[in-house]
Amino acid sequence: MPTDNAATNKSSRNATVISLIVCCGFVVCWTPSQIIHFLGFVGYTIDRNTFVRPLARVLVYTNSCINPFIYAAKYGEFQNGVRRMVARLTGKPLQNNESGQVASIRVQSRPGPVT
Repeated sequence: MPTDNAATNKSSRNATVISLIVCCGFVVCWTPSQIIHFLGFVGYTIDRNTFVRPLARVLVYTNSCINPFIYAAKYGEFQNGVRRMVARLTGKPLQNNESGQVASIRVQSRPGPVT
């Protein structure tokens, strides 16, 4: 069963890479805010008129948005799930490739009114 072992190793490696990317995104997005809070705790205040506080807040909000994009970029099953969801919402059938996996959404153009 070398193919099962190879598939398991690849899956495990992919999960590790995704976890590291998510953790790095978390650290990058939350570190500025935490530094500002720590500096406030030790008595140093940052002027509210600078761009630092709003930038830190935007990074914190961005963290809640980046995970789906990371999964979409790295996880094929997530991509297929999104394709299925879009197909259900739009009512368009899915097109399968030779291996039976969802390859893309078949879009049929409808002629619009001629004006």
